Formats: sequence, C-alpha cells, structure tokens
Amino acid sequence: MRNENRALQNFNLKKILALPFFSNQPFLLTLYTFIILSIAGVFSCSKKDSENSIANTEEKDTIAYSGENLAKIHCASCHVYTEPELLTKDIWKNSVLPQMAHRMGIYEDTVRESLIESGSGGRLVEQRGIFPTKSIISEEKWEKIKSYYLEKAPDSLILPEKEIQMGINGLKVELPEFRISPPMITAIKYHTELKQIFVADAKTDFSTINILDNQLNSVSTLALPSPISHIDFQSDTILATLMGGFMPTDSPGGSVVRIFKRPGENEYKGFTTILKDLQRPVHTTYADINGDRLEDIIVCEYGNHTGKLSLFINRMNGQYERKILSADPGATTVTIRDLNGDGLPDIIALMAQGNERIDVYYNQGQGDFKIQNLLKFPPSYGSVFMTLMDWDHDGFEDIIYVNGDNADYSMILKPYHGIRIFINDGKNNFHEVFFQQINGAYQATAHDFDRDGDMDIATISFFPDLIHNPEEGFVLMENISTKDTILFNLDSFDQVTSGRWLTMDTADLNNDHFPELILGAFTGMPVQGDVDGKFGTRLIESSPTLMVLQFDSKLVLKDEN
Repeated sequence: MRNENRALQNFNLKKILALPFFSNQPFLLTLYTFIILSIAGVFSCSKKDSENSIANTEEKDTIAYSGENLAKIHCASCHVYTEPELLTKDIWKNSVLPQMAHRMGIYEDTVRESLIESGSGGRLVEQRGIFPTKSIISEEKWEKIKSYYLEKAPDSLILPEKEIQMGINGLKVELPEFRISPPMITAIKYHTELKQIFVADAKTDFSTINILDNQLNSVSTLALPSPISHIDFQSDTILATLMGGFMPTDSPGGSVVRIFKRPGENEYKGFTTILKDLQRPVHTTYADINGDRLEDIIVCEYGNHTGKLSLFINRMNGQYERKILSADPGATTVTIRDLNGDGLPDIIALMAQGNERIDVYYNQGQGDFKIQNLLKFPPSYGSVFMTLMDWDHDGFEDIIYVNGDNADYSMILKPYHGIRIFINDGKNNFHEVFFQQINGAYQATAHDFDRDGDMDIATISFFPDLIHNPEEGFVLMENISTKDTILFNLDSFDQVTSGRWLTMDTADLNNDHFPELILGAFTGMPVQGDVDGKFGTRLIESSPTLMVLQFDSKLVLKDEN
C-alpha cells in the first residue's frame, strides 16, 4: 500500500503496503557512516607519535572539508547524496537532521534505547548497528554538516504548475454497494478465471479478504491474523502475503500463506503457512528462477530499519531454501524479465527506505546472480512502484517509475514526486526521457485507454493535496506525443474526490476484452493540512470502499473538433 514509531494513524504506508504496501522509513536510512582517517606511518611511530598523528589528521580533516564535502562523504556511503534544496529549512532542522544524528550516534534530543523496539526486531537492529552506541563523527564535523544544510535549504519548495482537466470522455464510474467502514483496503486482485475480485481490508487486530463476483456483489469473507499486502493465485487457491503487523517494525512476524478449498467444497475453509519469519513483507513474486520446473518465491521484506530481499528456492515437498539477495530494508516490488536476453529469468527490484534504487539480479544459473544497479534516487524521493514495458517499441524493456510516498519525516508536497519514463538504450542503460509531477503518486498502469493506438498512463496518488487539489487522486495521462516529444494531457473526474486511493488493479469485468480499473480506498491516515480533522472524518464516514472505472469504446475517442 511506500515509518517511524507513531500512533496507528501515522504509520508509513508503502512500508505497510507497498500497501503496494507501503513505502518509507524516513528517507534517512541515511548515514550508516564511517570516519575516514588517514593515519600515515602508524606502524613506524611510537605510541605518542601515533596519537599526535591521529589528532593532527582529525584537525586537518575538520579544516579541509566544508560542510558540503563532509555531507557527501558521510551520506554517499549509504545512499545518493541529498541536495539541501530537496527539502525546506524547517524540515531539515526539526525532522531530518535530528534523525540523521541518530544514525551517527548523536542523541541530543532523545534516549538511544527509545529508538529500538523490544524483542526480536530490536535485536536485529542492534546486530546491524543502526544506532551506534558512540558518536561516529566529531562534534565539529556534525555542526558543519548541519550548518551547510540549514544555510542552503530553501524556506519553501516551488511546485510546478500543471493543468488537470476535469471530465474524461466515455468514462463510466460505478460505486458498488459493497462497503467497509471505515475503508482500509490494502490489496486488490482480480481472478480472471473465477471472475471474482479479492479485496483485502485491514483491521486493528486482524484482516479480511472479501470476495466479490464480477457484478461487485459480496460472495464471502475470510479472516486472517494480520494485514495483507499482496494477493496472488494458484488455480483457485489464494496465496496471501501477511505483513505481521500494521506498525513499522523489524520483527520477523510476516508470512506467506496458502488459503484453500477442501475437496468437493466451494468455500475457502483454512490456510497453511508456506513461508514464515518474514520482516514486514509487502510484495511477493512467484516464478521458476533456477529452471527446475518448480515455482520459487521472491519476497520483498520491507522491514523498517532492517529488512531484506529474499529468494526462496523450492526444494519440493513444501521445503524452501532461503537466499538473501539484499540485506537492505525497503524492498518494494519485483519484476521478472530476461533483461539481458540469455534465456534465464532475471530479477529487477525496486528498493526504497533510504538507499532508493532499481537493481537487476542477472541470473547466472544454479541459483547464482550478478547484481547491477540500474538507477539511483535521492532518499527523499519516496519510491513506491515500477513497471517494465517496451515504451518506444524498439524491442527492449523500459521502466515506468513512480515516486510519491510521503509518510516519512518530510511530509510536504514535493516538486519531484510523480511519474518518470526511463528508456533502455539496448544495453540496459536507462535514461530519463519524461517526468510528470504528481503530488504523492503511488501507482501507475499503462494501457491504450482511449484506443487511439498509443499508450496512456493511469495513475493514483495516496498523498495528493487532498485539501486543495483532491482530483490529483486519480489522473489519466492521455498520450498526445509527437514523433520526437513525449506529451500527455492530464484528465481527472469529479467522483474521485470522494475517496483516498491506495490500491488499483485492472479487471475485465464485463468480458469486452478491455480492462476496467478498480480503485481501493484507504482512510486510515491523517490528511496533511487537515487542521481540525473534519476532512479526514468526512473521508472515513463517506468514502466509497471501491470505485470501478470503465472506458466505453463507443464514447472514449475525443471529438477532433
């Protein structure tokens, strides 16, 4: 559905989901830093000479490096260097810099132990040394870094102007009678063979999967012990990914379960656990990775301060061998492609939670991989979603990237949130050719929705400016590109402002071989700028749970006049 210790309504959603679920520990998986000390002649010096050498080196280091250089040294060891201009002075001072300090063992505003949860999750954080017991940077250096950011950061961020036209020709909007109060939808999946919609709804202590027919009538409801971030199928068996808990945590309480029907029965009656001890899994992919005709499982264990991207190799009879592809938190989504054309399926992964990037794990066979970074993003970007497709029809996979998670330590509208298209040069080098700013963008799907022969992009935003521009919750980017320039019209519609949309899936509900879009609402987070809480209360009380968008082939083509 996209992470700090807050009340329930303040949790970070894509971390949760990624809800797709959800993305974002403060983007400060920042500075697991190190101090670079040049200690010349240390082995030939006396103890006193050695101590003097270290002291002189530190003094020279403090003098030689500006705040900018120090920031680049300490930040670049963990993620892309973050320009001061990406956040406001107020956000740096009161939110981000204090969190950065914690990662360097500086706890002026808190007690270190308060940052670490109890139990197994806390032990994992301690093992990784996320919060050093002693400062790993001198006071002088840290003050230089702080001064640099506070001097260079702007008072406010300037958002680009854009025009969203209200009204989409040929669009039919359906609001099902089915409703959950309050709407807390974390996953939607359409089963094409059963022609049923599986809708996961989160509760405080448990979660449900609501099964609807293609007329959007309720068929049955299943209860599960924790929030669901992802749904898939094997025939009529449900494969559900359980996060283990709503709140950001490092505890390995997540799982993947198989929900089945007993022989001769039509109702789902129970479930068995396939994988357990997962760190807040948000996305699960099933594929035969090693070519043994058995389905392996790739799990994005988003976690919180810690996490991992895990491959579970199927060893038959329900046994899986775990291979950790990345020990970083923030694994958000995975796509399987043969990206280098060698006949073996490769794993392309989007990582958030500080060290934001897209990596490819080139399959070498026998369960071995060669990792290559494809793209890197600043930690304030809030990466939440990606999809691969051949946008320019040259035979090579391109990337549509979505960044807009805004439930971290910098909850302001950002001019760099939105949709980006990266084109493959044929050698798996990707360069950005298009960017559309959309506040809080969360998911995108490409299709020729207006049936004019080119690809449009439908987007939802979970963090739009709900108070002033709620229509940004859904935007149809209608492709009007020329031969040399990628261009889109931005269209929305009035009914979209009735909800806050976290999830989106495609489904051919009316069997016309053209997809409808199903939007799922999540009203469990406070609305930015909602000072008196009235706007959020209205959403909770009146938001539809689902919204179905159908694009009518007879009406959708726009009048050329």
